[in-house]
Amino acid sequence: MKKTTLMIFLFIQGIAACSFAQKGKTIWSIGKANNSSSEFALSPKGFKNYVGHDFGFEDKYFLVGYSKEKKDFPYVIPGPVDTWGGTWPTSGWRTNQVNILFGIKDLPVKGDYKLVIKLVDYAKKFLPLIKVSVNNQDKKIQLNAAGYDVNKQPYPKQNEAYVDTASITGNLSKATPKTIEIPISRDIITKGGNSIVITVLEGSWILFDEVSLKGPSEAALETPGQIFVRKVKAADYELETDGKKVQPLLINAEYLKGTPRISVQLDGQTIFNEVLEKGGYEFEAPMPAVTSSKQSQYKILENGKVIEQGIVNRAKQKLQTLADYVDTRIGTAHSRWMIAPGPWMPFGMVKMSPDNQNEGWQAGYQPSYESIGTFSHIHEWTLGGLGVFATNGKLKTKIGDELKAGAGYRSQIDKKSEEAPIGYYKVKLTDYNIKAEVTATTRCGFERFTFPKDRDSARVLIDLHIPSENDYQLKEIKLKKINDYRIEGFAHQISPQVWSNDAGQDYTIHFVIEFDKPIKKMGGWINDKIEYSNTFEAKNIENAGLFLEFDAKRNPVVQVRSGISLVSIENADLNLKTEVTNPFGWDFNAVKQNQINTWNDIFNRVCVTTTNRLEKVRFYNSLYRSICSRNTWSDQNGEWRGTDGKVQKLKRKDDVALGCDAFWNTFWNLNQVWNLVTPEWSNRWVNSQLAMYDAYGWLAKGPAGMNYIPVMVAEHEIPQMVAAYQMGIRDFDADKVLKAAVKMQTTPAQKVFTGFAGNRDLVAYEKYKYVPSDKGRFSNSMEYSYDDWTVGQLAKSLGKTEVYNKFNERGQWWKNTIDSNGYSHMKLSNGEWTKNFDPFRSGANEHYVEGNAWQLTFFVPQDVPALVHQIGKDKFIDRLEWGFAQSEPWRYNGMNDQYWEYPVVQGNQQSMHFSFLFNWAGKPWSTQKWSRSILDRFYGYGVGNAYLGDEDQGQMSAWLVMTSIGLFQTDGGARVNPIYEIGSPLFEKTEIDLGQRFGRGKKFTIEAKGVSRNNLYVQKATLNGHTLNSFNFPASELLKGGSLVLEMGPEPNKSWGISK
Repeated sequence: MKKTTLMIFLFIQGIAACSFAQKGKTIWSIGKANNSSSEFALSPKGFKNYVGHDFGFEDKYFLVGYSKEKKDFPYVIPGPVDTWGGTWPTSGWRTNQVNILFGIKDLPVKGDYKLVIKLVDYAKKFLPLIKVSVNNQDKKIQLNAAGYDVNKQPYPKQNEAYVDTASITGNLSKATPKTIEIPISRDIITKGGNSIVITVLEGSWILFDEVSLKGPSEAALETPGQIFVRKVKAADYELETDGKKVQPLLINAEYLKGTPRISVQLDGQTIFNEVLEKGGYEFEAPMPAVTSSKQSQYKILENGKVIEQGIVNRAKQKLQTLADYVDTRIGTAHSRWMIAPGPWMPFGMVKMSPDNQNEGWQAGYQPSYESIGTFSHIHEWTLGGLGVFATNGKLKTKIGDELKAGAGYRSQIDKKSEEAPIGYYKVKLTDYNIKAEVTATTRCGFERFTFPKDRDSARVLIDLHIPSENDYQLKEIKLKKINDYRIEGFAHQISPQVWSNDAGQDYTIHFVIEFDKPIKKMGGWINDKIEYSNTFEAKNIENAGLFLEFDAKRNPVVQVRSGISLVSIENADLNLKTEVTNPFGWDFNAVKQNQINTWNDIFNRVCVTTTNRLEKVRFYNSLYRSICSRNTWSDQNGEWRGTDGKVQKLKRKDDVALGCDAFWNTFWNLNQVWNLVTPEWSNRWVNSQLAMYDAYGWLAKGPAGMNYIPVMVAEHEIPQMVAAYQMGIRDFDADKVLKAAVKMQTTPAQKVFTGFAGNRDLVAYEKYKYVPSDKGRFSNSMEYSYDDWTVGQLAKSLGKTEVYNKFNERGQWWKNTIDSNGYSHMKLSNGEWTKNFDPFRSGANEHYVEGNAWQLTFFVPQDVPALVHQIGKDKFIDRLEWGFAQSEPWRYNGMNDQYWEYPVVQGNQQSMHFSFLFNWAGKPWSTQKWSRSILDRFYGYGVGNAYLGDEDQGQMSAWLVMTSIGLFQTDGGARVNPIYEIGSPLFEKTEIDLGQRFGRGKKFTIEAKGVSRNNLYVQKATLNGHTLNSFNFPASELLKGGSLVLEMGPEPNKSWGISK
């Protein structure tokens, strides 16, 4: 896996060559230098259990002086080639890391350090490229071996057989030990907390012998107590609370043991005091804001004893907004095409992002690849295109391979220069010494490239065939220079058979691109032919693009703004003028600020109170993903192009044509967030579906690009529409919604131009009142039945009794799938149960869609009490408790995306309601326990562990949003009188600004008194001033405004929440 030719011991940013005192001592060591890994965890052959023993994650660490080698330090680290480390074709490249923490009590005034990593052995088929970061200063080491050439090794696949397993199974007869010595300048090691991160960026595993730090004899190691302080620094922002401004002192700390109390003194005054429980924290200790620069002394105390002290530089800072807590890189590792860093607006058409992977599943951005190929405009499921990039030097017209630097125009990047807050992306393209900055509006991109003055060219590339998750063919292209500042064109793109054999994508990206400097020279390429011209036209080609040269000698900045449309060049121009040119001109920062303001308008609707900055970052990143990841496909004038290629037009100014992957099980996540936080967008989704119905007679389960893509199963757009109505969002034709829903649930599926609409197994379902396993996918019995129930609920709300009776009865057909053992057991068309049935193995991922019978048995969101009765209350509870206990060590994720191999899998949709089922079985304290456990284990705070499974355009994130505030709707809010179920809120207070939207009240507050990581159990509750003894309450009580006050404690109150 070779991205760049690296000499061994190549030094990167901050770890420079330095002298090392020969008389230095060993400050600490992990393991023994004896050519054996026997002292480490999982040794000598437990590599297959690496993930199951919780190794490799960003939040897993080894603390010198506290952690135990045999328990906490793995004998091996997998590389991304190793499937036992998590890599798989559907789960993407997985990188793993070892995090070493240590504290230095006394810092010598002179003398350098050396990190020594001794390896027993390492893989040879795919030679490892190791990255070592010491306090965020990086070094890469490419391991080589006699008889092996990293440039000639086979190209890795994501399903490689286990690689070179002899040494990692205990056979060391052919081992080749290696010692890596890394000099470290003394200014890199700090007093207090330090960290070392070891990871394999490319290739396969490394097997440890010993890791040690050597340094000056005066260096003294701290002995950890009950708290380990990683880092202390002044925040570069201010907060305002109750009219007072503070500049937070950020304290990154890890809980170790006991019940320690951390307190902070500033110039002798206590400013912060809190008890730590479990996990990591980044506290925002409130220092009074200052108007001019000054120094202060801080002290960090553990149970009254000083454990760290120092000087902090205070200064006036900008006021922090909620948008400032978002880092759009979080969660982008091993992610899909639709999840990437970049300036994405709510439901934006343009999703500018740095693409660095080859085409195929999970294409787009992978943070372990330290290069960028292009910035592309579209990141929608099954759609992509229009890349923009800046280069200089020799002209190259192909992006090049993700693992082979120099083969194309892609550039290595300075990873430390990368920034990705709301509304902005920035990075240094090191191959060209170009600073690239990107922002965007809903339908337009805006780039700012700063070129070096010492290069002989400044070039912008426009690439029409970029790597995407679903590759496409260029059916026809046209590019034309209109004047020295503007080009126009289109690319007609075709992706055949994007889902099964029924549907393909046939779409045209029209674009207008303008520059703030005159084009000095224009050329282009069609396939491999390069020429200078002002016009390019071609049909049925593989590749095409433009290169535009500029004079950047005097002013090195070239700005690019682009508008796109699926309808026409005229509409692309309209989008650009309306969203960028007229309001902002060439003011890049104004476009950026506009996006920040837009997001703050949404974030300010849900304000959470916590002293832990990490929780704010996780919450607002999740709220961001819940709202940014799906797409607008209509233009500023309301026009959109339908599945037959004809232009349609929306009827009202507020309407928007919206597309996405699918609505599969969004009733457990996205629907709930949209209905609560952004009801205007729920309304738009309903009207968008009705616009498709008006145009083509069908609703769409997967309206990607406004086509009918039959992704997944069932017609779960119906619960979205029904729940919007039941939650009081009614600026649409409800009778038409009912008419459309009835059609979807009673009309056999069929082709609709280039797409496919309807339920595939409907005929069998209606005939047998379940889907026989010899006639279709059996679990569709459950999913169709739920959709039927939602149709009945809407009919009841509209007074359509006959329709209600019919679909309410169909909403009980799930009962036809449950056998005497309480499982959804495959049944044949002759009424016989299949033989030799195993709830985990039989029909897994075939007859049970992305799941197994154990999981799909619980797919009865419309009537959980009836399911509890059918299975038996004790059996129901015992089964769920067992499933959670089994899945918790695996962080509720299916290894290698094998969701059906585990009982409770938060990384996929089929299990997302499981923790809330206990409420309905008379055990709400287990709902509180296990919903918190999922928040703790499945959801992290980093680029790689924010969520471990398939995020699916915001679904994992939206679940976190709802669960973090302690509310959930198992039935998706589709019942006639919807309810909210209570879980275990994370935050002391959550204030929801209802904004009187759709007739709602002003504000609803959720207060969790005494809440903490241990105090997760509800003791008692008060709703709008009245005692609440039930685990649920009418949604109308929230929507009118008021408060829910919960008292929390460390032990379950088994008398609360069980009343009916």
